[in-house]
Amino acid sequence: MEMPDTARSAARGSPPKPAPPIVVGRRCSAVLVPVLVPMQLLVLLALGGTLGAGAWLALTPWGDERASASQAPAPLAPPGVPGSTAGSAAGSGPAAPPADPVALPVAPRPATPRAAAVPLAAGEVEVCGFGPVHLPSDDPNPLQRIPATVRQAALDQAEARLLASPQPAVRAAGLLIGARSRANGGRGRIQQLARLAVGTQDPVVYDIALRACSSWADAEAGSCGLLARAQWARLEPDNLQAWLALAAEAAAQNDDAAEADAMRQAAQAARSDERAGLLPALVAQALGPQAPALQRALALSLARSIQDGWVLTHSNHADSYCSADALADAGRHAVCNAVAGTLATRSASVGDVGSGVAIGRQLGWSGERLQPLLHEQQAIAHLGESARDMAASGLDFSCERLERRQAWFREVGSSGELRSLRERVALEAALAPAAARRPASVER
Repeated sequence: MEMPDTARSAARGSPPKPAPPIVVGRRCSAVLVPVLVPMQLLVLLALGGTLGAGAWLALTPWGDERASASQAPAPLAPPGVPGSTAGSAAGSGPAAPPADPVALPVAPRPATPRAAAVPLAAGEVEVCGFGPVHLPSDDPNPLQRIPATVRQAALDQAEARLLASPQPAVRAAGLLIGARSRANGGRGRIQQLARLAVGTQDPVVYDIALRACSSWADAEAGSCGLLARAQWARLEPDNLQAWLALAAEAAAQNDDAAEADAMRQAAQAARSDERAGLLPALVAQALGPQAPALQRALALSLARSIQDGWVLTHSNHADSYCSADALADAGRHAVCNAVAGTLATRSASVGDVGSGVAIGRQLGWSGERLQPLLHEQQAIAHLGESARDMAASGLDFSCERLERRQAWFREVGSSGELRSLRERVALEAALAPAAARRPASVER
């Protein structure tokens, strides 16, 4: 980036000379170290302050980000939902090689302005959208301190927003949240969800409905009885999880032949999508910044609670089918080897990778094959608050944490859990060398 020749000539009264290049990173993906600021300040002084504050922001690499910070992001469709933007980040191309001074990548900031912290008295915590609540030592959940009528009204309004979505998967999430948020009326919503699944060809909706019906007391009654795991496998034949669900159903019915056939189909699947974080991602997508904060806090918490019951529901069957004793059979050994390979290398969740690695160890995979997978697991485990805490349901419902958690689930909805975590691992790896080169600060 160079200053125009006419402006330079007027400021210096001399023939124009090439100005040293100013390194500008991509918006929301790079920020420059402070050594660039004096150069820009000198340019402003040379122009006699005529550029003004607007030009200063234009010269800074984060000026465009600040200018657009108040704009709400476009809704992101979750994996498997029509209109998904998954994979778009990968096609943006590699970042430019670092120059001197070094451009340091940082995680994208939330698009909405961060709310100011609420003053709290001793023993109080903040619930965003409601205010401070007193938290007794024997009840760590601040949402329980909100009056029941206020909680229910906020969840009802959140459900109405979800049901108004044009996306069937978002409406399915709304029905499920509505069913779980009340003692009466839940069964009717589960039946509505089952009817929605029967009338759609969307495998995401079908998956949600199957899980919802199986967790209800009368899962085989009414419209839930019209659902079949075989239909899910027909809707999504390339997803290993659909075949594992069918195999688990056959095992529960003591149908060894049907179980073996489903596992053979699973071995041919091209990918594994357990849909980790699906429900919170759908809620985060539908309840954007325009929704009241309390609705978002309650709906995200409930969605995560429901999702927690789904973790590794189907992959657990692969673990039991591929036990050490069963692997003595050559045919089963080959099937399990293929299933483990898909779980470990072509899955969308951290839990699936763990299952694949565990089965691979029983199969006798070499250290050379296991080591990269174990290294990645360790790197993700050490991410800490930067990413993994965003996926936890948690008991911090402050506005600052709500913004971060909602931004994280939007990212999961766009890219998937595993890819989002891999990007955070790569980011920390990129930042670590630069942080080590910076001199330690001295307190004055």
